[in-house]
Amino acid sequence: MGSTHPPRIALNPHIADVAVESARLRALGPLVHVELPGGVPAWVTTDYDTARTVLRHPLLSKEMRYWRAWEDGEIPRDWPLLGLIQGTAMLHCDGDAHTRLRNLVAPAFSRERVAALRPRIQEIADQLLDELADTDPAQPVDLRERFAYPLPMLVICDYMGVSGDASARLRAPIERLLTISTSEEMGAAVEESGRVLRELIDAKRAQPGPDLITALIRARDDDASRLSEQELVDNLFQVITAGHETSVNGITNTVHHLLKNPRQLALIREGTVPVSAAVEAGLGYASPVRYVLMRYTTRAVDISGVTVPAGEPVVVGLAAAGRDTGKCPVAGPAADTFDIRANAEHLSFGYGPHFCPGSILARAEIEIALSSLFTRFPDLTLASADLTPIQSIALQGVTSLPVFLNADSHPLTRPTAGCAGDVAS
Repeated sequence: MGSTHPPRIALNPHIADVAVESARLRALGPLVHVELPGGVPAWVTTDYDTARTVLRHPLLSKEMRYWRAWEDGEIPRDWPLLGLIQGTAMLHCDGDAHTRLRNLVAPAFSRERVAALRPRIQEIADQLLDELADTDPAQPVDLRERFAYPLPMLVICDYMGVSGDASARLRAPIERLLTISTSEEMGAAVEESGRVLRELIDAKRAQPGPDLITALIRARDDDASRLSEQELVDNLFQVITAGHETSVNGITNTVHHLLKNPRQLALIREGTVPVSAAVEAGLGYASPVRYVLMRYTTRAVDISGVTVPAGEPVVVGLAAAGRDTGKCPVAGPAADTFDIRANAEHLSFGYGPHFCPGSILARAEIEIALSSLFTRFPDLTLASADLTPIQSIALQGVTSLPVFLNADSHPLTRPTAGCAGDVAS
Protein backbone atom coordinates (compact mmCIF):
# COMPACT_ATOMS: atom_id res chain seq x y z
CA MET A 1 0.00 0.00 0.00
CA GLY A 2 2.05 2.89 -1.29
CA SER A 3 2.17 6.44 0.05
CA THR A 4 3.97 9.65 -0.78
CA HIS A 5 3.78 10.76 2.86
CA PRO A 6 6.71 10.71 5.30
CA PRO A 7 7.47 7.36 7.00
CA ARG A 8 4.60 6.32 9.22
CA ILE A 9 4.77 5.47 12.92
CA ALA A 10 2.94 2.28 13.83
CA LEU A 11 0.30 2.59 16.55
CA ASN A 12 0.93 -0.38 18.79
CA PRO A 13 -2.06 -1.97 20.53
CA HIS A 14 0.37 -3.74 22.85
CA ILE A 15 1.97 -0.51 24.12
CA ALA A 16 2.85 -0.68 27.82
CA ASP A 17 2.33 3.04 28.48
CA VAL A 18 -0.11 5.03 26.37
CA ALA A 19 1.16 8.30 27.90
CA VAL A 20 4.66 7.61 26.60
CA GLU A 21 3.29 6.93 23.14
CA SER A 22 1.19 10.12 23.28
CA ALA A 23 4.19 12.25 24.28
CA ARG A 24 6.29 10.75 21.51
CA LEU A 25 3.66 11.49 18.90
CA ARG A 26 3.00 15.00 20.21
CA ALA A 27 6.68 15.82 19.82
CA LEU A 28 6.26 15.22 16.08
CA GLY A 29 3.43 17.73 15.69
CA PRO A 30 -0.32 18.17 16.25
CA LEU A 31 -1.26 15.78 13.42
CA VAL A 32 0.95 12.80 12.65
CA HIS A 33 0.91 10.23 9.87
CA VAL A 34 0.65 6.78 11.44
CA GLU A 35 0.03 3.15 10.59
CA LEU A 36 -2.82 1.23 12.16
CA PRO A 37 -2.62 -2.53 12.75
CA GLY A 38 -2.60 -4.33 9.44
CA GLY A 39 -0.51 -1.65 7.76
CA VAL A 40 -3.43 0.73 7.20
CA PRO A 41 -2.28 4.39 6.96
CA ALA A 42 -4.09 7.17 8.83
CA TRP A 43 -3.55 10.52 10.54
CA VAL A 44 -3.77 10.92 14.30
CA THR A 45 -4.30 14.01 16.45
CA THR A 46 -1.86 14.49 19.32
CA ASP A 47 -3.15 17.52 21.25
CA TYR A 48 -6.40 18.86 22.68
CA ASP A 49 -7.07 21.65 20.18
CA THR A 50 -6.47 19.48 17.13
CA ALA A 51 -8.63 16.70 18.54
CA ARG A 52 -11.43 19.19 19.21
CA THR A 53 -11.11 20.61 15.70
CA VAL A 54 -11.34 17.18 14.07
CA LEU A 55 -14.31 16.09 16.19
CA ARG A 56 -16.44 18.95 14.87
CA HIS A 57 -14.86 19.66 11.45
CA PRO A 58 -17.49 20.05 8.71
CA LEU A 59 -15.16 18.58 6.06
CA LEU A 60 -14.58 15.34 7.95
CA SER A 61 -17.20 12.61 7.80
CA LYS A 62 -17.88 9.40 9.72
CA GLU A 63 -19.13 7.69 6.55
CA MET A 64 -16.77 5.13 5.00
CA ARG A 65 -17.80 6.02 1.45
CA TYR A 66 -15.37 8.95 1.67
CA TRP A 67 -12.40 6.65 2.45
CA ARG A 68 -10.55 6.42 -0.86
CA ALA A 69 -8.47 3.35 0.04
CA TRP A 70 -11.62 1.50 1.10
CA GLU A 71 -13.53 2.40 -2.04
CA ASP A 72 -10.53 1.43 -4.20
CA GLY A 73 -10.31 -2.00 -2.57
CA GLU A 74 -6.96 -1.38 -0.90
CA ILE A 75 -8.29 -2.21 2.58
CA PRO A 76 -8.86 -5.94 3.15
CA ARG A 77 -12.52 -6.75 3.69
CA ASP A 78 -11.49 -8.82 6.69
CA TRP A 79 -9.40 -6.08 8.33
CA PRO A 80 -9.71 -6.80 12.09
CA LEU A 81 -10.69 -3.23 12.99
CA LEU A 82 -13.65 -3.08 10.62
CA GLY A 83 -16.01 -4.08 13.40
CA LEU A 84 -15.28 -0.74 15.09
CA ILE A 85 -15.97 1.49 12.09
CA GLN A 86 -18.53 -0.24 9.90
CA GLY A 87 -22.30 -0.51 10.25
CA THR A 88 -25.54 1.44 10.34
CA ALA A 89 -25.30 2.70 13.94
CA MET A 90 -25.51 6.44 14.57
CA LEU A 91 -21.77 6.38 15.33
CA HIS A 92 -21.05 5.65 11.67
CA CYS A 93 -23.21 8.23 9.90
CA ASP A 94 -23.65 11.97 9.63
CA GLY A 95 -26.28 14.53 8.73
CA ASP A 96 -29.97 13.62 8.64
CA ALA A 97 -29.34 9.91 9.22
CA HIS A 98 -27.32 10.62 12.35
CA THR A 99 -29.91 13.08 13.65
CA ARG A 100 -32.75 10.62 13.00
CA LEU A 101 -31.04 7.78 14.88
CA ARG A 102 -29.72 9.94 17.71
CA ASN A 103 -33.17 11.41 18.33
CA LEU A 104 -34.50 7.91 18.95
CA VAL A 105 -31.91 7.15 21.63
CA ALA A 106 -30.69 10.37 23.25
CA PRO A 107 -33.90 11.25 25.19
CA ALA A 108 -33.52 8.02 27.17
CA PHE A 109 -30.28 9.40 28.64
CA SER A 110 -31.44 12.90 29.55
CA ARG A 111 -30.45 14.52 32.84
CA GLU A 112 -33.94 13.88 34.23
CA ARG A 113 -33.93 10.19 33.26
CA VAL A 114 -30.47 9.65 34.75
CA ALA A 115 -31.46 11.45 37.97
CA ALA A 116 -34.38 9.04 38.30
CA LEU A 117 -32.00 6.15 37.67
CA ARG A 118 -29.46 7.08 40.36
CA PRO A 119 -31.18 5.10 43.17
CA ARG A 120 -31.02 1.97 41.01
CA ILE A 121 -27.33 2.60 40.25
CA GLN A 122 -26.70 2.97 43.98
CA GLU A 123 -28.62 -0.23 44.68
CA ILE A 124 -26.54 -2.20 42.18
CA ALA A 125 -23.31 -0.72 43.56
CA ASP A 126 -24.30 -1.66 47.11
CA GLN A 127 -25.18 -5.21 46.07
CA LEU A 128 -21.81 -5.69 44.40
CA LEU A 129 -19.98 -4.26 47.40
CA ASP A 130 -21.95 -6.54 49.72
CA GLU A 131 -20.64 -9.47 47.70
CA LEU A 132 -17.08 -8.12 47.95
CA ALA A 133 -17.46 -7.74 51.72
CA ASP A 134 -18.03 -11.49 51.99
CA THR A 135 -14.60 -12.30 50.55
CA ASP A 136 -11.51 -13.02 52.62
CA PRO A 137 -9.89 -9.59 53.26
CA ALA A 138 -6.48 -11.26 53.28
CA GLN A 139 -6.92 -12.33 49.65
CA PRO A 140 -6.69 -9.91 46.72
CA VAL A 141 -9.77 -9.41 44.56
CA ASP A 142 -9.98 -8.16 41.00
CA LEU A 143 -11.89 -4.90 41.39
CA ARG A 144 -12.36 -4.54 37.66
CA GLU A 145 -13.98 -7.95 37.30
CA ARG A 146 -15.98 -7.87 40.52
CA PHE A 147 -17.12 -4.22 40.58
CA ALA A 148 -16.05 -1.88 37.78
CA TYR A 149 -17.26 -4.18 34.99
CA PRO A 150 -20.57 -5.50 36.36
CA LEU A 151 -21.82 -2.14 37.70
CA PRO A 152 -22.30 -0.28 34.38
CA MET A 153 -23.11 -3.47 32.51
CA LEU A 154 -25.93 -4.32 34.92
CA VAL A 155 -27.17 -0.73 34.82
CA ILE A 156 -27.34 -0.42 31.03
CA CYS A 157 -28.80 -3.90 30.53
CA ASP A 158 -31.35 -3.39 33.29
CA TYR A 159 -32.37 -0.05 31.83
CA MET A 160 -32.57 -1.32 28.26
CA GLY A 161 -34.35 -4.55 29.13
CA VAL A 162 -31.49 -6.93 28.25
CA SER A 163 -31.75 -10.30 29.99
CA GLY A 164 -28.90 -11.65 32.09
CA ASP A 165 -28.35 -14.46 29.59
CA ALA A 166 -28.11 -12.07 26.64
CA SER A 167 -25.77 -9.81 28.62
CA ALA A 168 -23.44 -12.71 29.40
CA ARG A 169 -23.45 -13.87 25.77
CA LEU A 170 -22.62 -10.38 24.49
CA ARG A 171 -19.56 -9.93 26.68
CA ALA A 172 -17.15 -12.06 24.66
CA PRO A 173 -17.98 -10.59 21.21
CA ILE A 174 -17.85 -7.05 22.58
CA GLU A 175 -14.43 -7.65 24.10
CA ARG A 176 -13.13 -9.26 20.90
CA LEU A 177 -14.27 -6.31 18.80
CA LEU A 178 -12.72 -3.74 21.13
CA THR A 179 -9.38 -5.49 21.50
CA ILE A 180 -6.97 -6.70 18.87
CA SER A 181 -8.21 -9.93 17.32
CA THR A 182 -7.79 -11.86 14.11
CA SER A 183 -10.07 -11.30 11.15
CA GLU A 184 -11.71 -14.66 11.90
CA GLU A 185 -12.37 -13.62 15.51
CA MET A 186 -13.73 -10.28 14.33
CA GLY A 187 -16.11 -11.97 11.93
CA ALA A 188 -17.27 -14.43 14.58
CA ALA A 189 -17.81 -11.60 17.07
CA VAL A 190 -19.97 -9.63 14.63
CA GLU A 191 -21.99 -12.74 13.79
CA GLU A 192 -22.50 -13.78 17.43
CA SER A 193 -23.48 -10.31 18.64
CA GLY A 194 -25.97 -9.97 15.78
CA ARG A 195 -27.49 -13.36 16.58
CA VAL A 196 -27.89 -12.54 20.29
CA LEU A 197 -29.47 -9.16 19.55
CA ARG A 198 -31.91 -10.56 16.98
CA GLU A 199 -33.01 -13.20 19.47
CA LEU A 200 -33.47 -10.45 22.06
CA ILE A 201 -35.51 -8.34 19.63
CA ASP A 202 -37.74 -11.31 18.80
CA ALA A 203 -38.30 -11.97 22.51
CA LYS A 204 -39.17 -8.32 23.14
CA ARG A 205 -41.61 -8.26 20.23
CA ALA A 206 -43.38 -11.22 21.81
CA GLN A 207 -43.25 -9.76 25.33
CA PRO A 208 -42.81 -5.96 25.32
CA GLY A 209 -41.64 -4.18 28.44
CA PRO A 210 -41.13 -0.65 29.81
CA ASP A 211 -37.59 -0.44 28.41
CA LEU A 212 -35.52 1.18 25.68
CA ILE A 213 -35.40 -1.89 23.45
CA THR A 214 -39.19 -2.08 23.37
CA ALA A 215 -39.41 1.64 22.56
CA LEU A 216 -37.00 1.23 19.63
CA ILE A 217 -38.85 -1.84 18.37
CA ARG A 218 -42.10 0.13 18.40
CA ALA A 219 -40.43 2.96 16.48
CA ARG A 220 -39.23 0.42 13.95
CA ASP A 221 -42.53 -1.41 13.62
CA ASP A 222 -44.69 1.73 13.55
CA ASP A 223 -42.68 3.46 10.84
CA ALA A 224 -39.89 1.62 9.01
CA SER A 225 -38.63 4.93 7.61
CA ARG A 226 -37.53 5.91 11.14
CA LEU A 227 -35.49 2.77 11.78
CA SER A 228 -34.60 -0.20 9.60
CA GLU A 229 -34.19 -3.68 11.09
CA GLN A 230 -30.40 -3.55 10.62
CA GLU A 231 -30.25 -0.08 12.17
CA LEU A 232 -32.19 -1.44 15.12
CA VAL A 233 -29.64 -4.23 15.65
CA ASP A 234 -26.58 -2.02 15.09
CA ASN A 235 -27.78 0.79 17.34
CA LEU A 236 -28.71 -1.58 20.15
CA PHE A 237 -25.20 -3.00 19.97
CA GLN A 238 -23.66 0.47 20.03
CA VAL A 239 -25.74 1.62 23.01
CA ILE A 240 -24.96 -1.53 25.01
CA THR A 241 -21.25 -1.34 24.19
CA ALA A 242 -20.80 2.41 24.68
CA GLY A 243 -23.19 2.27 27.62
CA HIS A 244 -20.73 0.34 29.74
CA GLU A 245 -17.19 0.39 28.31
CA THR A 246 -16.43 4.04 29.11
CA SER A 247 -17.66 3.59 32.67
CA VAL A 248 -15.79 0.30 33.19
CA ASN A 249 -12.47 1.87 32.32
CA GLY A 250 -13.40 5.19 33.88
CA ILE A 251 -14.01 3.51 37.24
CA THR A 252 -10.98 1.23 36.99
CA ASN A 253 -8.53 3.90 35.84
CA THR A 254 -9.67 6.48 38.39
CA VAL A 255 -9.56 4.05 41.33
CA HIS A 256 -6.13 2.93 40.19
CA HIS A 257 -4.73 6.47 40.18
CA LEU A 258 -6.41 7.44 43.44
CA LEU A 259 -4.84 4.42 45.13
CA LYS A 260 -1.47 5.35 43.64
CA ASN A 261 -1.92 8.91 44.94
CA PRO A 262 -3.26 8.65 48.51
CA ARG A 263 -2.99 12.41 49.07
CA GLN A 264 -5.45 12.91 46.25
CA LEU A 265 -7.82 10.39 47.77
CA ALA A 266 -7.49 12.15 51.15
CA LEU A 267 -8.79 15.38 49.57
CA ILE A 268 -12.05 13.59 48.78
CA ARG A 269 -12.33 11.97 52.19
CA GLU A 270 -11.76 15.32 53.89
CA GLY A 271 -14.45 16.95 51.78
CA THR A 272 -11.91 19.40 50.36
CA VAL A 273 -12.64 18.32 46.78
CA PRO A 274 -15.91 16.81 45.51
CA VAL A 275 -16.02 13.25 44.19
CA SER A 276 -17.15 14.69 40.86
CA ALA A 277 -13.73 16.35 40.51
CA ALA A 278 -12.05 12.97 40.78
CA VAL A 279 -14.38 11.70 38.06
CA GLU A 280 -13.31 14.47 35.67
CA ALA A 281 -9.63 14.12 36.59
CA GLY A 282 -9.74 10.40 35.90
CA LEU A 283 -11.51 10.86 32.59
CA GLY A 284 -8.90 13.36 31.45
CA TYR A 285 -5.70 11.94 32.88
CA ALA A 286 -6.47 8.34 31.87
CA SER A 287 -9.17 8.62 29.21
CA PRO A 288 -11.14 5.36 28.93
CA VAL A 289 -10.95 5.83 25.17
CA ARG A 290 -7.49 5.77 23.62
CA TYR A 291 -8.26 6.48 19.95
CA VAL A 292 -11.53 7.26 18.18
CA LEU A 293 -11.78 5.55 14.78
CA MET A 294 -12.33 7.16 12.20
CA ARG A 295 -13.23 10.29 10.29
CA TYR A 296 -12.54 10.82 6.58
CA THR A 297 -11.63 13.98 4.71
CA THR A 298 -14.32 14.78 2.16
CA ARG A 299 -11.85 17.01 0.36
CA ALA A 300 -8.32 18.29 0.98
CA VAL A 301 -8.31 20.12 4.29
CA ASP A 302 -5.82 21.98 6.49
CA ILE A 303 -5.74 20.68 10.06
CA SER A 304 -3.39 22.47 12.46
CA GLY A 305 -1.10 23.45 9.61
CA VAL A 306 -1.05 20.01 7.97
CA THR A 307 -2.73 19.50 4.60
CA VAL A 308 -4.56 16.19 4.54
CA PRO A 309 -5.64 15.04 1.05
CA ALA A 310 -9.22 14.10 0.28
CA GLY A 311 -10.32 10.59 1.16
CA GLU A 312 -7.92 9.91 4.03
CA PRO A 313 -8.81 8.67 7.55
CA VAL A 314 -8.16 10.76 10.64
CA VAL A 315 -8.03 9.18 14.10
CA VAL A 316 -8.65 11.25 17.24
CA GLY A 317 -6.18 10.67 20.07
CA LEU A 318 -8.28 11.18 23.22
CA ALA A 319 -5.63 9.80 25.56
CA ALA A 320 -3.14 12.31 24.17
CA ALA A 321 -5.68 15.16 24.37
CA GLY A 322 -6.23 14.44 28.05
CA ARG A 323 -2.52 14.83 28.79
CA ASP A 324 -2.13 18.08 26.84
CA THR A 325 -0.39 20.43 29.32
CA GLY A 326 -1.79 23.49 27.57
CA LYS A 327 -5.29 22.59 28.81
CA CYS A 328 -4.58 22.41 32.54
CA PRO A 329 -5.32 25.93 33.87
CA VAL A 330 -4.42 25.24 37.50
CA ALA A 331 -1.53 22.83 37.29
CA GLY A 332 0.04 24.13 34.07
CA PRO A 333 2.79 21.68 33.05
CA ALA A 334 1.56 19.36 35.81
CA ALA A 335 -1.29 18.23 33.56
CA ASP A 336 0.83 15.10 33.17
CA THR A 337 0.39 14.52 36.92
CA PHE A 338 -2.83 13.11 38.35
CA ASP A 339 -4.37 16.00 40.30
CA ILE A 340 -8.08 16.14 41.09
CA ARG A 341 -7.78 19.88 41.82
CA ALA A 342 -6.52 20.76 38.36
CA ASN A 343 -9.93 21.06 36.64
CA ALA A 344 -8.28 20.09 33.35
CA GLU A 345 -10.45 19.94 30.24
CA HIS A 346 -10.95 16.64 28.48
CA LEU A 347 -12.69 15.18 25.44
CA SER A 348 -13.35 11.68 26.74
CA PHE A 349 -17.00 11.90 25.67
CA GLY A 350 -16.15 13.46 22.34
CA TYR A 351 -17.25 16.84 21.05
CA GLY A 352 -19.60 18.20 18.44
CA PRO A 353 -22.44 16.29 16.75
CA HIS A 354 -21.21 12.91 17.98
CA PHE A 355 -20.80 13.93 21.63
CA CYS A 356 -21.67 10.85 23.68
CA PRO A 357 -25.42 10.89 24.50
CA GLY A 358 -24.72 8.70 27.54
CA SER A 359 -22.19 11.04 29.17
CA ILE A 360 -24.53 12.02 32.02
CA LEU A 361 -25.16 8.37 32.85
CA ALA A 362 -21.44 7.51 32.69
CA ARG A 363 -20.53 10.37 35.04
CA ALA A 364 -23.24 9.28 37.48
CA GLU A 365 -22.02 5.68 37.43
CA ILE A 366 -18.39 6.59 38.02
CA GLU A 367 -19.25 9.07 40.80
CA ILE A 368 -21.52 6.60 42.61
CA ALA A 369 -18.93 3.85 42.16
CA LEU A 370 -16.10 5.91 43.67
CA SER A 371 -18.14 7.25 46.57
CA SER A 372 -19.63 3.86 47.44
CA LEU A 373 -16.37 1.97 47.08
CA PHE A 374 -14.28 4.20 49.33
CA THR A 375 -17.08 4.43 51.87
CA ARG A 376 -17.31 0.66 52.19
CA PHE A 377 -13.57 0.03 51.96
CA PRO A 378 -11.79 3.18 53.16
CA ASP A 379 -8.43 1.45 53.47
CA LEU A 380 -8.47 -0.17 50.06
CA THR A 381 -4.95 -0.76 48.74
CA LEU A 382 -3.41 -1.99 45.50
CA ALA A 383 -2.37 -5.64 45.66
CA SER A 384 0.06 -5.26 42.76
CA ALA A 385 1.86 -2.46 40.96
CA ASP A 386 2.39 -4.69 37.92
CA LEU A 387 -0.81 -4.26 35.89
CA THR A 388 -1.42 -5.45 32.34
CA PRO A 389 -2.72 -2.84 29.87
CA ILE A 390 -5.69 -3.67 27.66
CA GLN A 391 -4.41 -4.59 24.22
CA SER A 392 -6.55 -2.25 22.19
CA ILE A 393 -6.34 0.68 19.82
CA ALA A 394 -9.76 1.86 20.96
CA LEU A 395 -9.49 1.61 24.76
CA GLN A 396 -7.15 2.66 27.55
CA GLY A 397 -7.21 0.66 30.75
CA VAL A 398 -5.97 -2.47 32.47
CA THR A 399 -7.16 -6.05 32.20
CA SER A 400 -7.48 -6.40 35.98
CA LEU A 401 -7.12 -4.32 39.15
CA PRO A 402 -6.14 -6.54 42.09
CA VAL A 403 -6.74 -4.88 45.46
CA PHE A 404 -6.83 -5.77 49.14
CA LEU A 405 -10.09 -4.96 50.93
CA ASN A 406 -10.65 -3.69 54.47
CA ALA A 407 -14.06 -4.42 55.96
CA ASP A 408 -13.91 -1.59 58.52
CA SER A 409 -15.95 1.27 57.15
CA HIS A 410 -16.59 4.88 58.00
CA PRO A 411 -18.65 7.55 56.20
CA LEU A 412 -17.02 9.20 53.23
CA THR A 413 -17.95 12.83 52.84
CA ARG A 414 -19.86 13.20 49.59
CA PRO A 415 -19.89 16.90 48.71
CA THR A 416 -22.25 17.77 45.92
CA ALA A 417 -21.08 21.24 45.03
CA GLY A 418 -17.88 23.08 44.38
CA CYS A 419 -15.29 23.32 41.62
CA ALA A 420 -11.90 21.64 41.72
CA GLY A 421 -10.33 24.63 40.06
CA ASP A 422 -11.38 26.85 42.96
CA VAL A 423 -9.49 24.82 45.55
CA ALA A 424 -6.16 26.21 46.69
CA SER A 425 -3.15 23.93 46.48
